Amino acid sequence: MSPPRRPALEYFGLSSFTLTDGETRLLVDPWVTDPDWTRATVSDFADVDAIFVTHGAYDHLGDTVEIADTSGASVYTEPAVADHLVREGLPESQVDRVIWGNTLTAAGVGVRVVETRHLSYFESDGQRVSGMPLGFHFELSQGSLYYVGDTSLFSDLELFVDVNAPDVVLLPVGSAPGDRAPLPPRDAAIATTWLSVDTVVPVHYVPGSDEVDQFRRELDRRRTGGGPSVVELSADERYEL
Repeated sequence: MSPPRRPALEYFGLSSFTLTDGETRLLVDPWVTDPDWTRATVSDFADVDAIFVTHGAYDHLGDTVEIADTSGASVYTEPAVADHLVREGLPESQVDRVIWGNTLTAAGVGVRVVETRHLSYFESDGQRVSGMPLGFHFELSQGSLYYVGDTSLFSDLELFVDVNAPDVVLLPVGSAPGDRAPLPPRDAAIATTWLSVDTVVPVHYVPGSDEVDQFRRELDRRRTGGGPSVVELSADERYEL
């Protein structure tokens, strides 16, 4: 009998990705139909079991409503985004409001909701609203992954890794199209030197920009020995944990 496949991450550019663990498939920050760097469509996610949205920015909230409607997946997000999704037509029973520190099980996967230093600020029903941005730590059948979410530099990033012991960290290193970076390459490199983790995957940068290269240079300047491996993924690339 062949061994079970390891959990896998499939990256769709910027901050959008799926986690597949056995028969379970989770989708995170699904901004997939507008960018030209991915081939993904809404129908590609008809089988997802749960959707996680860190905050209400367009490049994270993205296609949540359409994918949730197609798949029937439950959506886990902060309260302001959850209220917006209900106003957009998702039933209350399909939307789960979570905040920092919550723990839950979604489709058999253990999840911890983690603090970030950012802002969930977006338009809903003709008004601008703000809420609580989130990060997520996922405990999989083999290994674990911490998606930092959009954040600025703060020392609790080290604490969250020490306490939750992820194997892989998805760390923002740049900016969304037309925006400023919440965690610029220098700050992302500083954070990486704090992390006792096997692998860091850079996210939240426009494919083809030089922000990952800047991040690597800043990290090389600060390394004093080993530290995490940096795995750069292309849009639509799969990576086994």
